Amino acid sequence: MERQNSQSQEQFLRLLMLNDKRVYAYILSFVPNANDADDIMQEASAVMWRKFSSFSPKMDFVAWAITIARFQILSYFKKKKRSKLSFSPTLINSLQKDVEKVLPEMDRRLGALERCVQKLEQADKYILKLRYERELTLENIGAHISKSTRATYYSLVRIHKLLMQCIKQTLAEESWQ
Repeated sequence: MERQNSQSQEQFLRLLMLNDKRVYAYILSFVPNANDADDIMQEASAVMWRKFSSFSPKMDFVAWAITIARFQILSYFKKKKRSKLSFSPTLINSLQKDVEKVLPEMDRRLGALERCVQKLEQADKYILKLRYERELTLENIGAHISKSTRATYYSLVRIHKLLMQCIKQTLAEESWQ
């Protein structure tokens, strides 16, 4: 029994790690605040783990996980109903259909982004790591790399432009193949 639980846990973690970016991107398409999206992703992951016994290897893990995430998003909006901005379940269903249409394209773009980041100079990768993994402000990044806040801003703009050009070129090359 313990070995079966261990295998189940490993299978769940493997599937989640392979697909967490897709699920998180789905959540972010409804909740633009990264802190709220993180909370929803964490709660959705906990629900996925609790319900993993109902998952079958024949099922599409991403579709299953997104269904769970969708319910967590609905729960989030119910809690936030007092806020000025709230989405109806009908609108969320409509948006979900739109998001599901772009998921395959999003996978291609994320793959291209990952390949393009690998092509960057080490210094540029370090700046991206500080900004997006450690979530530092421009001022704090500047302190790490011995640049002014303004120079750091322009470095990020330059890196973003390089990545956009690389992604467009990569996607264009892939569509020719």
